[in-house]
Amino acid sequence: MPVNIKFETLTLKLSVFKKYYFIVVQFLISSRETITEHPVYVFIQNLHFPKRLFSRRNPIIKYFYKLIGTMIEAALLVSAAGLLSLFVYYTLGLLWYVYLDTPMGDKFISLHPEMAETIFALSELDLLYFCAEVTLTAFVICFALSALCRFLHISHYLYLSLKLFGRLAFWGIPFTGAVSYYIKTEYGLNNWEITAFIVMIPTYLMFISCFRYSQKLIPEAGDVLKISIAWARHSYQIIHVKISDLIRHLMNQ
Repeated sequence: MPVNIKFETLTLKLSVFKKYYFIVVQFLISSRETITEHPVYVFIQNLHFPKRLFSRRNPIIKYFYKLIGTMIEAALLVSAAGLLSLFVYYTLGLLWYVYLDTPMGDKFISLHPEMAETIFALSELDLLYFCAEVTLTAFVICFALSALCRFLHISHYLYLSLKLFGRLAFWGIPFTGAVSYYIKTEYGLNNWEITAFIVMIPTYLMFISCFRYSQKLIPEAGDVLKISIAWARHSYQIIHVKISDLIRHLMNQ
């Protein structure tokens, strides 16, 4: 596709996005004004619960607040990484078509047919959907692996002890490989290098934050074991007291 047509298409998409963005914002504002006047909303607002039930000192409520805050932060992170990746992908697509118009373009295709085939396959995809899937996949895989490392106490020795450059070099490459494997299998791509380069952008933008989220939300196996032992010991003491009281009561009869 010629470059001028691609720029016209991008301008049209941006104008349509801007139009629908303002429509959605106006709808949300009007919906909020309508909902706040609804009797059910007023009833819920006027409800009074015991202070201890939803106290921030309650560990369950404290974890719930932490979970909600982390989910909001993660949603903003994924959105920002997706938008930046979309911009980079679109720019690379334009540069690819410009490169094809040069004499080196035909030479590259003849020398690296597998890479060229992968790039052509990617250029034919729906860019917005592909970017969203790559970004969400990168976040899910990065968070799952970082949560596993946190639970098994691996991140304590091999992540927290490293500086920024060490984290990027030591953890960024295997995380990028895991995301690349999924995307390559999902879309049937032929070239590892192109696939890794594509998924590297959102992966490197998010995997450090995924480690931080796992540190906040996921307990270590040792902590789970300590809590389980303490709970079992407490339960045993309660059961022992109840059985002793029952035996004493039966003997007194």
